[in-house]
Amino acid sequence: MRITGYYSFESAHRLRDAGCSDEENAALFGPCQTIHGHTYRVEVTLEGSKLEHGMFLNFEKVDEIVKNRVIQRLDHHMIDDEEYFRNHPSTAEELARWIWGQIEPHFARLARCRLAEVKVFEGEHFSACVDRSDFEQ
Repeated sequence: MRITGYYSFESAHRLRDAGCSDEENAALFGPCQTIHGHTYRVEVTLEGSKLEHGMFLNFEKVDEIVKNRVIQRLDHHMIDDEEYFRNHPSTAEELARWIWGQIEPHFARLARCRLAEVKVFEGEHFSACVDRSDFEQ
């Protein structure tokens, strides 16, 4: 069984690879190398099987973790100010990986559920998704 929480936030960023020159970044990212913003939507999906009181996790607990670890840190902030993005371009793919890293340890401590998937929508037309298989080696 799966449950999904839906969130949104407004953030700015600029796409830049720290290992590339200004010219290389311009070629890679075009106009997105300058500061710009998006309305991001995030879907956080958890899976569990053992229900207690008709649920495997209270929705309020999901909100508490996601809002405290992600939304409050990014909403109306510069994504690139987060330490992770000093060494990683703030693409939707890297943002999904970062969000996973921020919330997965908190869900892992809870009984009866685990994080299954994080999907990040950058604007209305594109999204990036990570799941457990992206972190298994």
